[in-house]
Amino acid sequence: MEGIDMGKPKIAITIRSFGEGGRALERLWDQVSLTYHNTSSRRLTEDELVAVLRDAEGVIAGTEPFTSRVLESSPLLRAISRVGSGTDSIDHGAARERRIAILTTREAPVRAVAEHTMALTLACLKQIPQHDRAMRDGKEGSVPGRMLQGRSVGIIGLGRIGHQVARFLEPFGCRILYFDILPAKDVGAAWEQKETLREVLEESDILSLHATPTVSGKPILDEEAFHSIKQGVIIINTSRGSLIDEDALLRAIRTGTVAGAGLDVFRTEPYRGQLLACPQVIATPHVASNTRESRDAMEYEAVENLLEALEGGGP
Repeated sequence: MEGIDMGKPKIAITIRSFGEGGRALERLWDQVSLTYHNTSSRRLTEDELVAVLRDAEGVIAGTEPFTSRVLESSPLLRAISRVGSGTDSIDHGAARERRIAILTTREAPVRAVAEHTMALTLACLKQIPQHDRAMRDGKEGSVPGRMLQGRSVGIIGLGRIGHQVARFLEPFGCRILYFDILPAKDVGAAWEQKETLREVLEESDILSLHATPTVSGKPILDEEAFHSIKQGVIIINTSRGSLIDEDALLRAIRTGTVAGAGLDVFRTEPYRGQLLACPQVIATPHVASNTRESRDAMEYEAVENLLEALEGGGP
């Protein structure tokens, strides 16, 4: 770690495994004084954040818990630059009260997350992990998969990633439905906008979630939603774990209402719950955006956002 230069803004890097590509760190060295760099390969706790942020004016962050206690214990902090787009782990009210800017990397992870969404979708339809396990266990016979062609795919949340997923789906010959509370731009000519969430639930063979968390924190797919859902649906979630009532999903899988689920995000992570015992569930540990290319781009964008904010120009 470089020595602290009192004439430069002091920043901490609390996200784990930052700078492995080198480009983002190289951008930082001449611009800031680095007070802390997390090289532990694990997510920091609240107590650890309190300890390492006391002198920091800015922070390169992951999904660490930036609670009101952490922010109140960081008197110099002016900006939190998140490597990624989710800010669920940050207390927004406390940040507003202390005039701490919250910055995200919205563009860099789009294609990587959309590709991961497609991978989970195809893996669920073709039952690739199940076939792999059966072969390794020396079992014969197989359950037939399903085609993506001709399926009705409901996209809940047509932002950057939802758009990219829809574009990926077009060559497969899917019927694309979408629902969003905000007006959508650059919509495909054949995409069908639905006025209510229930219409998408009732008509979709596959549901792909790309919405932001609700203000109340209430899941979009709750017990009531599962009563409206199409029988045999496949659910894909690469957005936020809070969008699904996991207990309701578990019941829907056990009754056969939900035929399969591809989940990259969970309400509590790392996830150790009962969904992992369901062979119909394909789970990945919040890695949709974690490709070498997108990670490098996100880290660099996070650095640029932070430097701009600390210079007073705003994100």
